[in-house]
Order: sequence, then C-alpha cells, then structure tokens
Amino acid sequence: MPGLRCKVLSRIVSDDLKLGYVNAPPEPFPVGELPSMPDFEFSDLPEIEGETELAPPLLYAAQLVEWAADRHATDLFVSDDAKSVVIAIRRMGRIEEVRRLAREYGRRLQGHFRAIADAGAADLVHPVEGRGTLAVGPRRSIDFRLSAIPTLFGQDVSIRLFDSEWSQVQLDHLGLNRDELSAVHRLLHFPSGLILVSGPVASGKTSTLYSALRYLNDGSRKIHTIEDPIEYPLPGVHQSQVNVRAKLDFADLLLALLRHSPDVIMIGEIRDPQIARTAVRAGASGQLVLATVHADSAAQAIGVMRQYDVNTTFLARTLIGVINQRLIRRLCPECRQEIATGHELVGNDAVRQQLLGETPILHRAVGCEACNGSGFSSLTCLPEIMLISPEIETAIIEGASPSDLEALASDQGMLRMVDAAQVRVLRGITTPEEICREVDSPELSHLAARYRAAEVAGDASG
Repeated sequence: MPGLRCKVLSRIVSDDLKLGYVNAPPEPFPVGELPSMPDFEFSDLPEIEGETELAPPLLYAAQLVEWAADRHATDLFVSDDAKSVVIAIRRMGRIEEVRRLAREYGRRLQGHFRAIADAGAADLVHPVEGRGTLAVGPRRSIDFRLSAIPTLFGQDVSIRLFDSEWSQVQLDHLGLNRDELSAVHRLLHFPSGLILVSGPVASGKTSTLYSALRYLNDGSRKIHTIEDPIEYPLPGVHQSQVNVRAKLDFADLLLALLRHSPDVIMIGEIRDPQIARTAVRAGASGQLVLATVHADSAAQAIGVMRQYDVNTTFLARTLIGVINQRLIRRLCPECRQEIATGHELVGNDAVRQQLLGETPILHRAVGCEACNGSGFSSLTCLPEIMLISPEIETAIIEGASPSDLEALASDQGMLRMVDAAQVRVLRGITTPEEICREVDSPELSHLAARYRAAEVAGDASG
C-alpha cells in the first residue's frame, strides 16, 4: 500500500527454495492470513507503491491459493495497476481486494503462476491460457485454470480455483427445499429425454450438473460428459475435453460419443444449432441428456432452443424439464439480525403456501468472526423448475411465447423464481437487497421498501 517501506531480507533463504516450484513443500503451510515472515529484520529504503514480500514467489503462491480456497474464493486475480500489482479474489460472487504488491515482486508472482500452468511465462504480448496444480499441504492440492491478457499497465492474470474438497457437493446440499429437490429427483429418474439447466454466467449451472451426475453415478449407468474445460474429475464417469485447436468441438465429440452406448450424457454448453439438434436427437434415442444453456428463465431456455432451429415438435417431445437458477448469498446464521416481521410481508398466495404457516421475518447482514465480517456464510441455489407436462408439450408445439409457457407452468404448480426468492427472504435465508441483485422484478419492490424502512428505523433506535 502507499507509504509502506521496502523490506530487506537479512537472512539467507535456503537453497532448496531458490530452485523454483516444487511438487510439495517440505512442511504444510499454516492456514490463516496472507504469509508473513515475522523473524526477518527490516531496514528502510525509499518508498514504493505496494509491498515487497519476504517469501519467495513459490511459497507465497501456495499460501495465497490456500488462503483463498479456505475462504471459498472461486477466482484469484493478480493484475498490474499503474504503480503496483493488485491481488484480489472473487468470493461469493463479489470481488474483494486483498493487497497490493510492489511491481517487481508482483510480476515475479505472475510469472510463477504462468510457469506452473505452462502458459508461456515469457510471452507478455498475446493472451495465453493454461492449467496447473499447486500442492498446499501434504494431502491437499488445488487445481487451477489460468488466463492472462495484456492490459494498459501490464497484464491481468485470472486464476480459476478448483479445490477437490468443493467437488463433492451432493444434490441435497445445493440449497433446494424439499419440493424442489423432489422435482429434480423426478427428472433424474427418467430413463431418457433432455434436461436443460439454464441461467447467466456464474449461476452455478456446472455445480448443479456435477451434483446430478454424482446422484446418477451408482454403477448401473454408463455416464459420459463433454466439457470445456473439465473442472473436476468424477470417478466412474467418462469425461471428454473439447479441443478447439485440434478442431474437436462439442458437436464432433457428441456425434462420436453416441457410438459408445452411453446411458447418460452431460453437455457442458449448448452453443450452436448443431449441438442443439444432436442433443435433442440423443435424448429421443434412449439417452438421458443434461445440458446447459444461457437463458434468464426456464421458459426462455425453450425459446433459446427454438432459436437454434431445432424441430419444435421433436424438442417438445424430448424435453422433460428445465432448471433455471441463480446463486445468492446465504445470511450467516451466527450474526443475522431480525429487523421486521408480519404477514403483510407476503406477496401472494404461492409464497404463502410455501411458508407452510411460518411467520415471515426479514433479517439483515451484520458480520462476525464466523463469516469474516461479511454477514454471509456461503452461496446457495435459487431455482425455478419447470416440469414438462402434456399441456406444456402441446403449447411448445403450437409456438407459445415464453410468457405464456411460464403462466401455464405456474398454473400447474411451478414456483416462479421471483416467488422462490421471496420465500428465501421471508425464511431468513437471505436479504431483499441480495435477491434484487440477481432477480429483476417489480414484484420484489414491496420487500425491498420494507427492508430499507426497517433498516433506517433500526439504525435510528440503535
């Protein structure tokens, strides 16, 4: 940070740490704040922008990745600024700046990450990508995917973390309530057909698919995936990686995969007409196909498939369900604070039925040691699940609009995302502010207004 003095190493770092990256450190790194070396002596040098760390980059990188993973960060960024190198993480969907490093040291750290990922450490002109693994303890390693691009002041190194400890999430730990979990189980018990998982970028679609595959992977089915990239290894599942450079894309792999007699196919993303048509064909040919698409609602996901020029009748008779979702932050149960209650908070009958007689309560985030002062403890899934009934199938064939499909599904019992959001707010799972960041609907305005008024009143009385 500005004004900090450069620190000078007064003892010799052992020769084995000068050699660069090693597969595993001789001792497990302590979990805690970012690494520091309290037994070094320091002397003052002219002021610099940022900090010059005492730990060699190989040690600092491992401790930094472990620190980020222990806080459930999904991304780590090491980015050149005008006078320093900024380290930041993405945690629960939000960017948090961690610290600023002196440029010389920060660029050594960038180069170290690029070297581990085999991402052309010497090429600072072109965008590069790579994958690597860091050992952060005797029994723990963290895979990461690295992407680096040139920027005005140098480069931005983006590191997506894949901690194997996160890859074991089961369906019943995603945050679905009993009815939602029952609906997903019902879809997964179909022997064939197409299940779409939709949502914007970073809405947890891949996590939901992986959890579904773990549920299905009981040894009685042959399961194949086509991914770009493969995020986690799934024991017992045949996973294939798209390779654009080798001209091996989703469509090519999917056509080849159909000759391997799979029972379940997971497609990382439907992104063009050929993939869409082949996915529908596979679902109609006896396989259970799970795939993601980018769409804002379950009904709009069907519209996206139509835009890919898929035969509408074929699609309607193959599609068995759509799971549209977002990720929202869950309030920390240790420090959340009740600020309002009352049945007038309930927006409609669908929400009232879901509450099952529970008293509606609004809570706000406070912050404590357990949640690192954020007021939120984790991410949880906010879903909208459309089961394709004969009536919805007919409506798809007849070309019904997304709004008409949503109304029909709602009449048949589908809980719209805006209603699922209100239920989670009134059960104290999250806040109206958090919901409004992810769901854009005027139906949430009454909760947001009541929440703001209650916060103002609470602050005035406090």
